[in-house]
Amino acid sequence: MKDRKFNTPNIKMKLPKFWNFRFPLPGGVHLGGGKLILGSMSVVAIGFVASMFVLISSGDQQITFPMTGASYEAPNHIGTRIVDPEFPADRSQTLQINMPAGIRMDVVKFENISLGKSGLTDAFQLSGTSTTDVITIDELIIRNSEFPTMDWANGDIYSIVATTSVVVAGHTFSPTMASSTNDVVIGSGRGATSYEAKDMVVDRILLIQTTSGGDVIIDKLILDGVRAWTGAFNADYFEIGTLTLENVRIGDDGDINSADLIINDTVKVNSVLDSVVEEPVFIR
Repeated sequence: MKDRKFNTPNIKMKLPKFWNFRFPLPGGVHLGGGKLILGSMSVVAIGFVASMFVLISSGDQQITFPMTGASYEAPNHIGTRIVDPEFPADRSQTLQINMPAGIRMDVVKFENISLGKSGLTDAFQLSGTSTTDVITIDELIIRNSEFPTMDWANGDIYSIVATTSVVVAGHTFSPTMASSTNDVVIGSGRGATSYEAKDMVVDRILLIQTTSGGDVIIDKLILDGVRAWTGAFNADYFEIGTLTLENVRIGDDGDINSADLIINDTVKVNSVLDSVVEEPVFIR
């Protein structure tokens, strides 16, 4: 029988925008003694391209600071996606930094960030683990910011400076004055990590000490232009060298007879400059 020649067509597949693969099959196959269909080769080629496309499409994007909806284990800047236990059906927009005991951090700064979500208790939380394992901060500056309420408890502050640019709907400063309070000094940033976030909209910001056995060390913590329309600023278990409040507005009801800025008697302080102005502030 005379040899026959079969030509198999080129297979061309067009995938989304950025890919255009062309898989040529052999231009001709000479087979003696009969007719052979090469459909199996086409199936293999199609299967290869389809599986590669599915693999790439299904890959998860790496989460890096300051992407929201994630927690970051300091000093790592690679995050882990979190599900908000209070709103498990919603995609979380929380920005959370978990800090183990002994970690050293140079600068933690949040600038021009909007906070708030209906139903949340805290819009900003700073929390050590206990009175013996605290978040230790050389300088904490809060400026150009707004919160419905602000509460400080269970900590030490060497110096509090609240200028006349701090306007609140009622405040109570009742710290326990103690000369033994430490003036925290953190000079060296060698080996320390930094976290800075800017121009964002998030549900809330959480700075949490996650393990005991030592303090978390932060040279500077800065909130500049951090504004929450709902949810409290809440700080517990800390040691601070200098706390400065500048151009801050606090109030959730416009009532100056109920305190919205509170420094509790569980906070020990060496010196206080209280120049706070009380006005019927009502943050909505």
